[in-house]
Amino acid sequence: MGRVDNNSPLITEQTEVMNKLGNHSVLGTKSIPLLYIRFALAGIMANVILGVVQVVDGYFVSGFKVLEIEGIGIGITVLVISRMLGILFGVGAGAVISLRLGKGKIEEARSIMGQTLWFAVFISILLAVMGVAFENQIMTLFGASAESLPYAVQYSRLLWFSLPLTILAVVLSILTNIDEKPVLSMSGWLVAAVVAGITEWIMITRYDMGMMASSWANTIATAVPVLLIFYFWFGKTKLKPKWIDLMINLRTIGEVTWTGFASFSNILMMFFAIIFYNNLLQSYGGGLHVAAFTIQNGYITNLLALIALGGMTGLQPIISYNSGAGNFDRVKQAIKMGIIFTVALFVILTAIIIYYVEPIVSFFSGGDPNLQQLGIWTTIVFNCMFTLNAVTLLIAGYFEAQERNWTATVINVSKILLFSIPFMFIFPHYWGVDGIWYSGPAAEIPGALVAIYFMWKEFKRLKQTKLV
Repeated sequence: MGRVDNNSPLITEQTEVMNKLGNHSVLGTKSIPLLYIRFALAGIMANVILGVVQVVDGYFVSGFKVLEIEGIGIGITVLVISRMLGILFGVGAGAVISLRLGKGKIEEARSIMGQTLWFAVFISILLAVMGVAFENQIMTLFGASAESLPYAVQYSRLLWFSLPLTILAVVLSILTNIDEKPVLSMSGWLVAAVVAGITEWIMITRYDMGMMASSWANTIATAVPVLLIFYFWFGKTKLKPKWIDLMINLRTIGEVTWTGFASFSNILMMFFAIIFYNNLLQSYGGGLHVAAFTIQNGYITNLLALIALGGMTGLQPIISYNSGAGNFDRVKQAIKMGIIFTVALFVILTAIIIYYVEPIVSFFSGGDPNLQQLGIWTTIVFNCMFTLNAVTLLIAGYFEAQERNWTATVINVSKILLFSIPFMFIFPHYWGVDGIWYSGPAAEIPGALVAIYFMWKEFKRLKQTKLV
């Protein structure tokens, strides 16, 4: 192929058009540091609000029996499914819509929004029906013992029924960010958090509802932001869905799901890892280790993961829009800002967790001395490398935002599929049940190296890229 002449009239005209399109939005004009801080902090705060609800829930749960905590740890896996599918459709649609907006294709972006919402509703209802129909088999697969199975089934049933709402809530909150309303998205989660916290407190202290109070709180906390749909239908937005979008174009949905597949694959791999953790910890260490894992997976590590996800989803609209508009200098500046911010934030958070590990774990251990002792050790071990996890997630999200899905998927999948899960089975042969706990943080090192390699290549590409 011949070399493209960057000075040709056609290329010059394309450049001018792209620059004008990029100037139609603050995503294409506002200072990158200020823009990133605004979007990232809004995304982080929205997820922190959700995480705080679960932390408060963990305080109430700490007063339950160890067997009940074990059942909750198994049943709460349904929330991972809702987050996984919400991210699939939300991040996928968000990236595709932002790229279209960056190119000035507003009506096409609006149609993608509507089709995604209708398709997400259909799939989530189908999964909810299957979840309720096969709840015993699914909870056993997720790692429930014969003793904890009734508790896991009881806890998860409401989460299955509410699955369409919780999935749609995640999708809508991400698309609200794409529509340049990150504060509105955050407000939706804040309202949910307040309502959920009050509800759980009343149900436990006044009506002694025990586990079901926790199930209701988690359902409310993850479902209430579905009310953001009223903003899209009645607010001033370019992305207002229409009834005509019920006529779903499978090619459009294919593009959305493929674009969101990298983030989906990351949570999918985590989902499988959780199942392996529950089953292996049950086999090697018994219910006490499963309860300790519930503290990590449901509360402490989960809060860190939500913060990392918020930072990543805050970066993606900036990357997608400016990639679509051809503003590659802004793209490079944004990812650099994202990496610096992520490393600094999670080094500080990790240090805080390690320094205050004893009171943090006591918040969830309910005065059980054995769970407290094990929880302190597992909290330090399991979270010591989380900064690498956050950086890996951010880099994968960067490639996903540009629809470079193979790269993003390789980054997300390789860490768990090639490192974490094999380590999970190999390490116990040398260190027993402790080896299962070592496997996660050990996998973060090679996983981060894979992500850094792709990012290094990307910086070289951006350095050489000229607007054409």
